[in-house]
Amino acid sequence: MSSIEDRLRDALAAEAETVQDDGWPRALPAPRARARLWWAPVAVAAAIAAVVVGTVVGTRTVAPPAPAAKPTPSTGPVTPPMEKVWPRAVHEIPVKGPGGRTFTPDVFVSDRVVAGRGFTEKRLDGIWSYDLDRRTFTRVAPLRDRNVMKAPLVHGDGYLAWSALAGRRTEIWAVPVTGGVPRRIASVTALMTSDDSYYGIDLAIADGMAVWSPYDGGVYRAPLKGGKATLVSGTRGFHLVEWPWAGWPRVVAADHPLPRPMEHLKNVLTGALSDVTPPPGRSTWEECGVRWCYTRTEAWRRDGAGLRKLPGSARGNLYSGRFVMLAQQDRAGRHASTVHDIATGRTGLLYPIPPSSGEKPPPTLYLSGDMIRYETGRGTQIVLDLVAAGR
Repeated sequence: MSSIEDRLRDALAAEAETVQDDGWPRALPAPRARARLWWAPVAVAAAIAAVVVGTVVGTRTVAPPAPAAKPTPSTGPVTPPMEKVWPRAVHEIPVKGPGGRTFTPDVFVSDRVVAGRGFTEKRLDGIWSYDLDRRTFTRVAPLRDRNVMKAPLVHGDGYLAWSALAGRRTEIWAVPVTGGVPRRIASVTALMTSDDSYYGIDLAIADGMAVWSPYDGGVYRAPLKGGKATLVSGTRGFHLVEWPWAGWPRVVAADHPLPRPMEHLKNVLTGALSDVTPPPGRSTWEECGVRWCYTRTEAWRRDGAGLRKLPGSARGNLYSGRFVMLAQQDRAGRHASTVHDIATGRTGLLYPIPPSSGEKPPPTLYLSGDMIRYETGRGTQIVLDLVAAGR
C-alpha cells in the first residue's frame, strides 16, 4: 500500500470514530448485487483501503488528514443499499474478459455499454467494451504502450481518449468507440518534477475536441480529427473542472490544504465568471464544483442557497459534480461507507465496515470522476454510474 493510501486509510478510520450516533434502529444491511447493475466515481470513508484511480488524466488528488469533525447525525431510516436507491445506475459485470484478461471499466459510452482497459498479466493490451444486455466483450482497439497512463479513459462525441508519456512529452490519443486504429491528437511538453516524476493532465472530450489542463494550469484544446494544440485565451492558471468551466485555486494534496478551493470559475468560451458565495457564517469548504460546494458536515449551492446538513461525515472529493462519500455510524457503533447525492439528498450504502481488524476487510474501492467500483471476490465487480444516478 502506498504512503498516500496509508494516510487516507488512517484518516478515514479516525474520522469514523468521530461520527456521532444517528439513531438508526437496526443494523446496516449488507449490499445485495443484482445480475444486471450500473456505473459511477468517488473517494471513500471509514477505514476502507481506498485506491485512488490514476495520478494523471482526470485525476483527483488525495487531501491530507484534516482535524476530526463532529457532524450532526442523521435521524432518518437505515441507509438502503445503493442498488435499491439507484437501480438503473448499479451493475455487476465480470472481472475477466476474453482470454482471461482483466477488464478495468472506465466510462459508459451509452446506457448499456461500458468501455475500459484490458490487461494480460498486468500489461495493458487494449481497449475493450462490455455490453450489459448481451453480456459480451468487444475489442475497440489494440493498446500496448507501456507509457499509457493509469487514469481512466474519457468519452465524448463518439470517441475515447487517453494520455501517454513519450520521452518528456505528453501525448493525447483517441479512437472511435466503434473501433479502429488509435490516432495521436496532440503532443506537448510534459510537466516533470526534478526527480523526473510526471504530473499528468486532466482530460475531457467536448465540442469535437480533446480539452485538457496540465498540472500547472491553463486549458488547452486540439481537434479530434487532428490539428495544432492551442491554449484557450485567458485560461492561464485555471484548471479544467467541467467543460466549458475552469477554476482556481485548484484542490491539491499539500501540508496546508486550501481553505477555499475552486473559489473562482470561468466559462472559457464566454468569459462569464462564477465566484462562490458561502452561506452566512461559512467561509471555507472542502471543494466546490460548478453547482455545489461542501464541507465535511454541510453542503450548499455555489451561490450560497440551499444549505443542507449531510447525513454523515464527508471525506474526499466531489464526484460527477454532486456526489460525496460519507462515513456513517448507527446507535450500536457499526460503521458504514455510503454514497450521498447532494442535489437530491439520497444516500446509498456501499457496504458495512467490519468493527475490528481481525475480520474480513471491506473490498478496495476504485474511484474516478464518474464511476465507483469494487470487486466482489466472486469473479465480478460492482460498478456505480454516477451520471446515471444523477438523472
